Amino acid sequence: MTFGILCNSKWLTAEDFTITSSKVVEHGNGSREEVMIFIGTEFNVNYHIKSFNIVEERWLVIENTSKKNLTIERIDTINDKVSLSSKNIKYFKSGWGNEYQPFSAELTETLILESRAGRSSEAIHPYVLVEDEKELSLYTVAWSGNWILRFEPEEDTVTISGGISNWEFTKTLGVQEKMESIHIIIAKTASKDMNILSNEISRFGKKFIYPKNDSLKEPLVEWNHWWSYEDVDINEDVFKANVDVGKDIGVDVCTLDAGWFGPSDQDSHWYDWRGDWELVNTARFPSGIKHLADYVHNNGMKFGFWCEIEGLGRLAKIREAHPLFPAKRDDEDLGYICFGNPDAQNWAFTMLDEIITNYGCDWIKLDFNLNPGAGCNRCDHGYDCGDGLLEHYNGYYQVLSRIREKHPNIILENCPSGGLRTDLGIMKQTHLNFLSDPDYSMHKFQLFWGSSILLPPSHILHWMWSKTRKNSEGTYPFPPLDLELCTEKQLNFHLRLGMVHRFGFSHPLSTYKIEVIKKLKKAIKFYKAVVFPFISNADLFRLTGQALNNGVDGDLWNAYQYVMPKEGKSIVFIFCMDDENKKRTFKLFGLDKEVQYCLKNADGNRIEQFSGEALMTNGITIEADEKWESHVILIDSVE
Repeated sequence: MTFGILCNSKWLTAEDFTITSSKVVEHGNGSREEVMIFIGTEFNVNYHIKSFNIVEERWLVIENTSKKNLTIERIDTINDKVSLSSKNIKYFKSGWGNEYQPFSAELTETLILESRAGRSSEAIHPYVLVEDEKELSLYTVAWSGNWILRFEPEEDTVTISGGISNWEFTKTLGVQEKMESIHIIIAKTASKDMNILSNEISRFGKKFIYPKNDSLKEPLVEWNHWWSYEDVDINEDVFKANVDVGKDIGVDVCTLDAGWFGPSDQDSHWYDWRGDWELVNTARFPSGIKHLADYVHNNGMKFGFWCEIEGLGRLAKIREAHPLFPAKRDDEDLGYICFGNPDAQNWAFTMLDEIITNYGCDWIKLDFNLNPGAGCNRCDHGYDCGDGLLEHYNGYYQVLSRIREKHPNIILENCPSGGLRTDLGIMKQTHLNFLSDPDYSMHKFQLFWGSSILLPPSHILHWMWSKTRKNSEGTYPFPPLDLELCTEKQLNFHLRLGMVHRFGFSHPLSTYKIEVIKKLKKAIKFYKAVVFPFISNADLFRLTGQALNNGVDGDLWNAYQYVMPKEGKSIVFIFCMDDENKKRTFKLFGLDKEVQYCLKNADGNRIEQFSGEALMTNGITIEADEKWESHVILIDSVE
């Protein structure tokens, strides 16, 4: 294992330095951290490796020890030469409404995966699965901006390198100045089982990445107004009417999305006024935001609030008040506030602090609806002109860290354009990750299968299939799901798919008939009492391949098993989307082969008993009567 740094046009790897010491610390939490010190002629490198079970997190700290400024042009956190054998690569492309598109290839020539959009998962997700004859490996870049992973085969070896993208990047390192590279996390298993790999990544994340928050020990079912009302039809009365129904059915968080701010005009558009967060649209919310928050709190629920703190609308008055805030590249406005500017950082912290304090927010939904590209290269923001994007994200991380420190109970949700900035860098600063703006069920299958390789269900948030609002042209952003038009089996199908992670709704609850409301109430009760302990604590096993959102390709059955081995409990969600093949057998995982288990279908009283060995060897067979049928199987050990 080694690294690579291009400094003043000279390429250096670990072999070009002298190793003076290596310090290893064994932590009581089961982790081990090694720091190797590499001494060079102009700069030193401290190479950090934190390991836990089969997972490693690596990063560099570079220190300029010369008497002149150094220009860093490329930093590869990893630069490993490994045996070639036969390597198969699997990764996921992305895009709005098409996140987690699977791609596979055999590594026979150079493969370079890179983000140049300025958001980590706008075009491609920042993790790769590599399988050879001996093991399965996962490489993920824990960074929210531009990144790169290179796979360069030669004769009998392949060099795997990467870190921050070197496209349009330079960093001037002053005398005695230090900088930290972006982190890369690597996991490897000789079992070649992706489920084992993803469960170990999840355990690592829960211990060392995701911020702790006691509120997340609770199910916290969310309702959000967006898809049913957007910023056109939402107002104070509509929001409160849905809060009333939400209380009745068991919702825990009511979130006010975009549409609350800007001039007091029914026709003002949220995107144009981002940045003027002190403006409340009193045409829609005449009693103000605090009144809504109090109304939610008085009904025993938490108040969620949307904000795109980085965004800068074209009409926002903050442009005039703070002309040094806008990010620009070659004098072209980029549409966001550059947090590489320390004054902008302080403004953002103060603004978020005031929003949380003055409005009584319990949950902040953090959006970012643009691609910064290479980022800002203004030279009046206090950083070098070549590292504006790096400094913006470091500044953004710092703002969120300060917010969590001052408001330890706040829940921060990451949702840039839905899921276009999903990575383990931003997840060190936020609690929940939203998967995608569209949430129709076939899309959700594609999303959850792919995202749960990297993220545990306990930190994934997505809504069940929403009832979207028709726009002025008579079209929908994606097809709406009207719960009153669903059969019993269809409603159960879509509700249960929403339960495979953190659960939420974006439906016009106040318009639904009492029959539907009763069904939602029953489903939420089931989720909280039966399902959520598994979402929060269990290992996850995919029992099928990935379904794709076109509804044609991929696996048209999807099944997920959650296992709590110490408790002797498991739950299996099974979904049929197949018009032709209505029968399927699923082999289970994670059970004790010597133990007898009782299986109960949540839809009825059918109870069966099998040994763990039989369930893992022979599996369980499900026969569906129709497409859009689902089954939930509860499994408990027999004492």
